[in-house]
Amino acid sequence: MLSSSHWNTVSIWSKAGVGTSIVLELKHHPLSSSSASSLLSSTSPRIVFDIGATPNFDLAIPAKYVFISHGHIDHIGALFSHARAHAISHGGEGATYFVPSQLLPLIETSCISMSALDAATITTSDGDCVEQSNCRRKTSLINMNLIPVNDGDEIQLKGLKYGSKTTFFIRAYNVDHGGHPALAYIIGSRTTSGLKTEYQSLDGKQIRNLVKSGIVVTADPIERIEVAYTGDTCASGLMMKQRSISSNSSGETTLDGNAESNTIEGGCSSGRGLTTTLFDIGQLFQSELLFCELTYLDCTDDEEKRSIAGERGHMHINDLDDIFSSHNQKHWGRQEICIGFNDDDDCPDVKIPRSIVFYHLSSKYQPAQRAMELLSVGMPQQLHTSCHVAVTSLMSNEEKQSSYDESSMSGLIQSSGCISLTDYLSWKKKKKGDNS
Repeated sequence: MLSSSHWNTVSIWSKAGVGTSIVLELKHHPLSSSSASSLLSSTSPRIVFDIGATPNFDLAIPAKYVFISHGHIDHIGALFSHARAHAISHGGEGATYFVPSQLLPLIETSCISMSALDAATITTSDGDCVEQSNCRRKTSLINMNLIPVNDGDEIQLKGLKYGSKTTFFIRAYNVDHGGHPALAYIIGSRTTSGLKTEYQSLDGKQIRNLVKSGIVVTADPIERIEVAYTGDTCASGLMMKQRSISSNSSGETTLDGNAESNTIEGGCSSGRGLTTTLFDIGQLFQSELLFCELTYLDCTDDEEKRSIAGERGHMHINDLDDIFSSHNQKHWGRQEICIGFNDDDDCPDVKIPRSIVFYHLSSKYQPAQRAMELLSVGMPQQLHTSCHVAVTSLMSNEEKQSSYDESSMSGLIQSSGCISLTDYLSWKKKKKGDNS
């Protein structure tokens, strides 16, 4: 399963211009008293990157937090459907949607219109409402909390915890999507690490005396950059570069669906006043699990064709080597991360390779096997072992019908909807041997 230290990938469905949605789920903590019952009764907390009208919509409904990268319909086509479905299935509680700040007024206006449509009743020719005994409601079921996000914002995800020591936050970064307001996101975790080494042998009274005297006795929390999502962007949006961000306040901002906000008509509310700090786009490439857009797969030396991708605000496979080199990550795919359940340790028990998932492939590369072949040719060698591809959306009817055939490529598809490039190359080699 595609995972970070604390998050599993439930599902990813993406096709350029059609729809994109990525669903993640917080891992169950094995020491939690409610862990056994929750495994039987409900899912762990979920979050979603973008909410297009995609086949995995049902899996996204439980998500309390949704992160919108930009306003194109293939990435927000199910926004109001999700707000309604989540509220219906969670006792009227609205999910929280983080959106690029420039889009907030447009989404607020759209929410008012969609809420009016959802609550529409039969009227007479004079515009008066018709009173009907069977009219169940006259108000919209859409309920959503909108949070505007800017480049450099960090937001604590209140209500999301792993055990008693690990909390989560997001950070946002501007990317370049052909002039459209667009953000990339990371999900990070902070795990409290107890007393500093030099104080661990002291008793409670001694510790209290030190604290009263103003001495900081606790060690800094362990911070991990766990998951990164590029949204839609061209290469220039991901290249490492110097930048300056002004700070408009100090400290960190805590926001959730219940944060103080300005309520507007239509069941939508918007929170403001986030903290801007200095982070750079390089943090995406420090992540344990990276979701990276990749629209164009033609491996070509034709710079004009490559430049077209940039002009349209999208990635070309020939851009990858330059991008990873700019972040000094030429060997990104060979690095390992530590995962496990022991929040007390700096490095938990298990080591796994870092993973990168490419999504947003253009439909012109259908069927899925053709896309995988192009990727195998054009993918930089150093990314092969860590590369996974969201290809479910490109599968032909023939490929879908052979999904139960272990000898077919469809048998390589993981539960998340991705295929590992390593698995594909092994399958291709075996198939070639069988046919020789």
